[in-house]
Amino acid sequence: MAAHIGGTDGLGAWALGGLDEQEAAAVEEHLAACGACAAEAGRLRSAAAWLGVEGMQSPPAGLRATVLAAAWARRPPAVLTTLGGAYREQVDQLDRLLDRLTADDWHRPLPRHDDLTGLITHLTSNDAMLASDLDLAVVGAGPEAGLSARAAWRAQADVLVAGLPGVSPDRRVRLAGPGPAVRRPLPDALVQRMFETWTHREDIAGALGAADHHPSRQQIRRIIDLAVALLPDALEAHGVARPGRAGRLVVDGPGGDDWTFPLGGQARASDVVEVTILTDPVEFARLVANRRTVGTLRYEVHGDQALAADLLRVVATLGCD
Repeated sequence: MAAHIGGTDGLGAWALGGLDEQEAAAVEEHLAACGACAAEAGRLRSAAAWLGVEGMQSPPAGLRATVLAAAWARRPPAVLTTLGGAYREQVDQLDRLLDRLTADDWHRPLPRHDDLTGLITHLTSNDAMLASDLDLAVVGAGPEAGLSARAAWRAQADVLVAGLPGVSPDRRVRLAGPGPAVRRPLPDALVQRMFETWTHREDIAGALGAADHHPSRQQIRRIIDLAVALLPDALEAHGVARPGRAGRLVVDGPGGDDWTFPLGGQARASDVVEVTILTDPVEFARLVANRRTVGTLRYEVHGDQALAADLLRVVATLGCD
């Protein structure tokens, strides 16, 4: 037996399917004539099958996604928990502000959305787009749905927050905004939802003459992170990109930091910084939302002044309106 198939080691290799055709044929010829080896081979083949070695199959399509979804439902990824919480915080603050509105306030004119009802409807629509991309319920408003504009907005926001467990943070979804849809990973969309909710809360507070406060330093930094990530493609779209060149943004104060980014295309180590802009982080975020203009933003430029003006004008187009 040993001379033909290497003893039990040879039988083990045969049971595991580890022999080539010629070796396997020799083993099977020997087994036909040797009852002891045949019995041992049968035990080894049964053990291999029990271990799942024999007849291994590829997992069913979608199994990985199902397993990950179950895991995320039990313990959502930290980034979604953090960003979902930040969005929910802004929703709660806006909801408390809406408590102060009178019936007449809902028809108070606003520059971008006719009145406060229109503004809240716009916000709900953008929230609903993200819900749709995540296969979550889309909440309707109006008499046919039995919900006021405010009730529909809050219900849609609650659907988003409740639906985050079980969703992959790698899921690509649409960002709100004019023009062709831009798809980004879900965390970016949650930053945008938090950002837009804060922006419209400031719009309403300004219309009412009420005091308001901006998000935390961490949230402001996330807003600027997103704006900087979107900027190279936006520069290309507006025809003011400078491939091979870079810009630098330095902000000082809450959320302060600095970012170096390509002025079109992908970042490269050889990119030359042509312009550095220094400004306040909260004011820069308001420029991203188009609530400031280049003329009203306080900033300092080192380098190409004309490029800085072009860059900041493009920044003001990155918001959701």
